[in-house]
Amino acid sequence: MNQERGRFIVFEGVGGSGKTTQIELARNFLEKKGLKVLTTREPGGVEASEKIRELIFALRDKNLIGPEGQMVLFFAARYLWLNSLVKPALTNGINVLTDRAHTSTAAYQGFAEGGDLDQILKVSEVVMEGVKPDAVILLDISPETSIKRRAAETNGDPFDKQGEDYFRRLIAGYREMAQEGWGGLKWYMVNGEGTIEEVQARISEVLTQIFEKG
Repeated sequence: MNQERGRFIVFEGVGGSGKTTQIELARNFLEKKGLKVLTTREPGGVEASEKIRELIFALRDKNLIGPEGQMVLFFAARYLWLNSLVKPALTNGINVLTDRAHTSTAAYQGFAEGGDLDQILKVSEVVMEGVKPDAVILLDISPETSIKRRAAETNGDPFDKQGEDYFRRLIAGYREMAQEGWGGLKWYMVNGEGTIEEVQARISEVLTQIFEKG
């Protein structure tokens, strides 16, 4: 498991899919293999992007912004994050594991909220400037599991307050993206149901595949 340039791996999924927990377990797994790993999140990850995240959530919570406006702000935060954190890390051989990326914009603002998916992809190509994730790990759970898990969370994310129909569209969108390889990316759909340990084992198998290919 040695490589010069770092790998860029995105963890995706709806609220309650367990990304936050599993991304740290994945970091531990890779570090035990002797790899350098940085975990981050999107939107956010750096101070300027975290402030934009707060703005998006505040506007969204008050229903003052639609999918197009959200997209503009998400990509502004993304541009700052990529250039100040992700690109330098990858160049220095550090593997970046991120909780969400532009793939979330396609799922949420595109599939769930009816935004223009072609526009999202075009803007992604401009903002990402050729920095494409090496893999997207989608933690797939049912709408029922998402509802149950989100009921026990208090993370302040206004997107997690949406109703069942919203999450059914979102989950269907994620599954379609994974099946079609949205964005020209390599997607791995992992069953996110079960215990933390069971999901961790599935993700570890996927990570082994990803890193042994290089």
